Amino acid sequence: MIGENDLLNIRTALLITLSILLVVILWRRFRQRVLANDMPAPLHAELLGIQLAYHPARLRVDLKVPSEQLIQTRLLDQAHAPFHTWNEERVKTGTHTLERDLPSMADGVYFLEMATATQRTVRQFRLQQA
Repeated sequence: MIGENDLLNIRTALLITLSILLVVILWRRFRQRVLANDMPAPLHAELLGIQLAYHPARLRVDLKVPSEQLIQTRLLDQAHAPFHTWNEERVKTGTHTLERDLPSMADGVYFLEMATATQRTVRQFRLQQA
């Protein structure tokens, strides 16, 4: 038979456990809101690297995407003016390699721009076909 003292101990343990659980849930929600609003960088697509392949000339772009996003890639000249634009591509969560065929262009320094709804990343590469 459970005594009055045992019921009081169980009630106290439940109150403490529920209070701790409430604090943990509120902390996780607060942290998630801060990361989403004040620190959006963890939600951005990360451009891991660019590899230039020849014959035919093309770029291989390695990406890490934290959530499904629409990604637009453009080729910029030395003055950062748009030179060529590829079609937008919807990319799912995970690591991906995008291949982009390069238009015929002279040797030199160019820039690849990757843009999503919340960011713009530019990387430089050198084209030397000869």
